[in-house]
Amino acid sequence: MTSRRKLARRAPVCSLTAILWIAFGLSLTSVIVTVLYLPTLRSQPAERKKQELKPDVVEDWDGNVLLDQMTDQTHISVGGWWVPHVRWEEEVSCTVGGRSLCQKVLSVMCKADSVRAVYQYLPIRPDTDIKTIYFSARSAAVDLQSVDSVHDADYSAIAMVKFDDGSHQTLRLDFPSGSHPFIAAENDMGVPNNQKVVSVLVMLFCHGYMGLVKFTDIILKPVGAAGGMIATERGDIVSSCPPALLSPVSATKPTFHYEHIFNATFTEYKEDTVTLVTQVSMDRIAMLDRIIRHWDGPMAVALYVPTTSQKPDTNHDWKRYYINKKLRHPKFRTFCSVLAVYANVVNDEYPINYLRNLALRMVKSKYVFLLDADFIPSPNFQDNFRVLINDQSDPTDRTAYVVPAFEFLEEQEDQPPPQDKEALKQQIFADDANILPFRSVESPESHRPTDYQRWYAEEQVYPVSTYQDKFEPYLVLRMSPSLPLYDERFSGYGMNKVTHTMELLAAGYQFLVLPNVWAIHVPHRSTSSNIQFLQKPLQRLHNRATRFEFVADIMRKYQVGPCSTKPKR
Repeated sequence: MTSRRKLARRAPVCSLTAILWIAFGLSLTSVIVTVLYLPTLRSQPAERKKQELKPDVVEDWDGNVLLDQMTDQTHISVGGWWVPHVRWEEEVSCTVGGRSLCQKVLSVMCKADSVRAVYQYLPIRPDTDIKTIYFSARSAAVDLQSVDSVHDADYSAIAMVKFDDGSHQTLRLDFPSGSHPFIAAENDMGVPNNQKVVSVLVMLFCHGYMGLVKFTDIILKPVGAAGGMIATERGDIVSSCPPALLSPVSATKPTFHYEHIFNATFTEYKEDTVTLVTQVSMDRIAMLDRIIRHWDGPMAVALYVPTTSQKPDTNHDWKRYYINKKLRHPKFRTFCSVLAVYANVVNDEYPINYLRNLALRMVKSKYVFLLDADFIPSPNFQDNFRVLINDQSDPTDRTAYVVPAFEFLEEQEDQPPPQDKEALKQQIFADDANILPFRSVESPESHRPTDYQRWYAEEQVYPVSTYQDKFEPYLVLRMSPSLPLYDERFSGYGMNKVTHTMELLAAGYQFLVLPNVWAIHVPHRSTSSNIQFLQKPLQRLHNRATRFEFVADIMRKYQVGPCSTKPKR
């Protein structure tokens, strides 16, 4: 009992002592905080006010003219990273280190037999005096393995610098295969004396490998004299509305000899007659015979005749004989205008858009159907088209009628194509389907705006609701002096048709989908130019440079995108 009372008496004393010590500690801490941090705390409002007055101080721009955003592909533009048919993933990673804890990363799964690439185009302002260009990037790889069949595998970043005299130089950043964390590479180049930089095209890519690659911290810095920055912000160097080249240099185009093989004698053109317009090479001349058996109207064909000669070839007699022998169907002489275009030498590149324009200029009807020669048009096309457009009015002649495109999965030599829409749908949705929407696997964006799900049930013409810059439909257009032709700077493979669609959009054309006509692609062996384009990164780079220059031209010509003069709402 006594012990318990002693403990009871001591407890309040111990508690009071502890409280006094705690109070003393808090007071001492308060004094220390006040002495050490009060000046800093008092200065914060002033600094915050200063930051609010100048949220984007010029010192924050480090001179990198590359954007870290993706291109808005629903509009005509050249800003940001542009991705072709194979999509790159855009993500934020907090494990890459570098200048910040978390950074944007672009990644893609490489494929051995094609180029996986993403691009950014920088049109340089004419008044910019660039002396040096610095280029750097960091990249990581995961299980990146080369394939024995590919001898020139590549995993790099390239900056192609173009000058006002039409010449160019490239900066390369090469990275190793295998698996590795983010590693840095850098390079620079001096601008040749008396030359102006008019554009830079950056390409990140892999080819000949299987595996995953990632890129981050992609930096391109134009530098002035003595290594100093030449501007205080990106807009002083890169133009949002690209200017014309300071000294445009037109590519030298070969002059081809051409002559008419057949001149159509067909004269019964009705008000809404449609002429099928196409181009084809001599090695695929048999495709013309297949088309004419299914087409119920006139045709205009530009037939390219290659040569094996190293010197200018003028011996065309045997070629005329061969063409006449192959085009024996009687409808050719009545319904077809065929223009033979003779190559000069063996290395002439296939002039695809030049051929298309030659064929267009032979048309005598009110409408044209722009179709590739490896397609079969749907039956009764003329009559079905007339019914569909009977209630359509277009006082401006600026309607582009979309013909939905499909493809056979395997060539059907003996099996005729579907005779009506219902038969087509049955073959598409059958368990053993042999027909699919065209390129729905390898490049779905090429025809996605057609909206196939709506087309299957639709009986009326309907508008394309969402454009995107890979859209390349087959079209029926009304002939008029204002109809844009194909851009002839494109030859060989790549960007030759999709750019025409883009110009139609820029020119104010409305895209309407036709519900009861279509065309079906027949599979065939790839051409050598197609294979080369898929597997040659530098050829792809030059083709994309031409594509961006084309986009810049039509932005100025039609005053669209950043070149628009319309007031913003």
